[in-house]
Amino acid sequence: MRVPLPFSDPDGLSRLITVSGVGLCQLIAFGTSLYLLTTLAMPIAADTGWPLAWVVGGYSIGVLISAAISPLAGRYISAGYGHFVLAASAVLFAAGLVGVSQSGSLLVYCGAWIVMGAAMGCGLYDAAFGTVGRIFGQSARSLIIQIALWGGFASTVFWPLSEYLQTAYGWRTACLIFAGMHLVICLPIYVWLVPRPTDATAPKQIKDLGKIRPEPHEQVIYWALGLVITCEMAIVAMMSVHMHTILQSRGLSATAAVALSALIGPSQVASRLMELTIGKKWPPYVSMALGVAGVAAALGLIIFGTDLNTPALIIYGAGLGVVSITTGTVPLAVFGPMRYPLLMGRLRRISLIMQAIAPAIGAWLLTRAGMNALLSFIGALSVLCLLVAIYLARKCHSHIKLKA
Repeated sequence: MRVPLPFSDPDGLSRLITVSGVGLCQLIAFGTSLYLLTTLAMPIAADTGWPLAWVVGGYSIGVLISAAISPLAGRYISAGYGHFVLAASAVLFAAGLVGVSQSGSLLVYCGAWIVMGAAMGCGLYDAAFGTVGRIFGQSARSLIIQIALWGGFASTVFWPLSEYLQTAYGWRTACLIFAGMHLVICLPIYVWLVPRPTDATAPKQIKDLGKIRPEPHEQVIYWALGLVITCEMAIVAMMSVHMHTILQSRGLSATAAVALSALIGPSQVASRLMELTIGKKWPPYVSMALGVAGVAAALGLIIFGTDLNTPALIIYGAGLGVVSITTGTVPLAVFGPMRYPLLMGRLRRISLIMQAIAPAIGAWLLTRAGMNALLSFIGALSVLCLLVAIYLARKCHSHIKLKA
């Protein structure tokens, strides 16, 4: 699909500028939402006296709201208004962060996270991948990977930045500075650098897109994809919250557990670089299966290994890095650029809800049944996910072969 853009090289320079801009915005979006409370939760709780569980629970509230918003966002992106959805996310992120910074009560704080959740539903990977896929069509696979490369540095940039800002100026000022980033950096990029497809749906016809469903022969692929994404989100959510506790149960000290966890981010970026270069030689559904296999293998090493924590975390990060981008490239290949954002917006509701509640499930297992029960549950999920991913790859191969 060729989109007329105000640049001399619509197939080269404009893509680079658009993808770099969207990637930078994703780095900021993830750094000020998913990774916001990693550094600021304790200072917020200490300053306000609110229970830490409620402070951290703000993010879970946001994820649940994003699950409710994602189908509507997907509909507008499918219609060709991804630039509008992303621009709205920048405004919502700014409003939510201002709300967090000015919170004088838990009620206001939770209300601010409701706004943040709406921003997350409109402005994280699903929306960015869907927008780029809608604009550039099937050629967007490499562009999606490039955006994910930017996002992979979110924790690397924003954890130390958040720590510096809250130490020097306080957590409230840090949130205000982050809000300013969305208005000064992200909003202009989304408004000026993200083009609108030439075949965008007329505004009055957008509601008709809600009637689009997977074709009968696509139903199995649709639900298998949803199961893979949901299982992986549950695993990632539980591992993110309980990672250090799990590693300490494997014999590591708290300091060593934190240090080894830092390997995950660089491993994600490295695997995405490999997907951008070597991985383009095979279909994205093969990459998804390999990524899921990597996550399962890493968990196996953690569960059954003795001194294999370092390679386990490297493999885990690499597998996770590939899975996160193939959740965009696989549906793009199967459903096409127009239907993909809409169908994934619906499908994501279940996985986002699971992402919100999975840490609580993990905590319940850990406190009621012990570490072995938690690890057994995570391990069983990873095996189920791997089996479904292999089945999905076979079905996708047959489906795309028939379309060709």
